[in-house]
Amino acid sequence: MGWKDPYGGSQWTVRQKAYVESLKLDTMFTPQIVVQGRTQCVGNEEEALLSSIVNAPRFPAPTFQATFQRPTPDCLQVSLSGALRTKADNDGVNVMVALYDSGLVTDCPRGENKGRVLSNDYVVRKLEKLCTVKDISAKKTVSGTVNFALWEGFNGSKCGLAVFVEDSSHQIFGSQSIQFPVTI
Repeated sequence: MGWKDPYGGSQWTVRQKAYVESLKLDTMFTPQIVVQGRTQCVGNEEEALLSSIVNAPRFPAPTFQATFQRPTPDCLQVSLSGALRTKADNDGVNVMVALYDSGLVTDCPRGENKGRVLSNDYVVRKLEKLCTVKDISAKKTVSGTVNFALWEGFNGSKCGLAVFVEDSSHQIFGSQSIQFPVTI
């Protein structure tokens, strides 16, 4: 019945730990690194972290409008239309749509959080690509439809969408949050 973590954590946490261990990195002493215009910094170095946030490039949010349909009880269809508000060059960008869930509660019977109850908000349940666009102006309208298979216990009042524009290296060029209508 799905993937089980022998340490009691999430699949992503185990992958992250395995990745760091495979690189033989000491995460306590990782210096600030700038690669291809990106900045990485240690989260407990407050001044460096705040400086990175203040100096981060700002991108305008896309202006998508969404319409929602439930063709079947276990499927959500979302049609989106709007402007990226960011120019797409010849390399192109992907418009991605994440369906997130909030108010999740997890009992931890094992691992470093043994005996704790964790609450989580904005957990991405599904991620779909709306479209890929190349060579368009920031004002041009983009549209498409994504279909999400819904999970058991889906509750639309606790969910929402995040729409974001990213390039092939996963750099984000704007994001927008869209709330579900009450009727979903």
